[in-house]
Amino acid sequence: MSTHDLLENAYAQILTAFDTMGYQTKTDDNFRDTAARAARATQEIILPRDQIERETQELLSKTFPARYDEMVISKHNVCFGLCPHHLLPVIYRISVAYLPRDRVIGISKLSRLARLMGRQLILQEDLTHALADLLYSRLESRGAAAHVEGLHLCMASRGVEAHEARVVTSAVRGALAEHPAARQEFLALVTAPPLQLL
Repeated sequence: MSTHDLLENAYAQILTAFDTMGYQTKTDDNFRDTAARAARATQEIILPRDQIERETQELLSKTFPARYDEMVISKHNVCFGLCPHHLLPVIYRISVAYLPRDRVIGISKLSRLARLMGRQLILQEDLTHALADLLYSRLESRGAAAHVEGLHLCMASRGVEAHEARVVTSAVRGALAEHPAARQEFLALVTAPPLQLL
């Protein structure tokens, strides 16, 4: 059975549960094909691990000679994932940076990498460290960092209903971990308000 079929069957069971709560999921036309749509939506948000690994490898394999050694940053990349604790969406704002050694990647690849890595069923803390590790180890940079802000719908829509709260995590590697001034420069740059270009 395919992943889509498994998800569709699971959502059909969820709709049955909602029916027992008084929602007319079996007779209301608004729920027709909802299970199939929900399955497709889930597969758009969460990508298979092997696909993420393959696309990550492709992104990091296309590099150019480095002509400088200053920090390269891509900040405020917005993407979506699911929290493994409640299977509810997380809206991420991801900033990543690295200090080139011999090679650099195209600047758009940093945004693509952040969005790709965010589309997992993963804890925010693990996502943050995975991003820093990728840019440090696999890009063979002198240092790397990731700063992630998450709006967790499990916190915003239920429980404490803290819809104003953001979870913030960061990870640094190499020179950015060894030199506090470099780390502070990264944090200052990624937490500064975005420029108003228009």
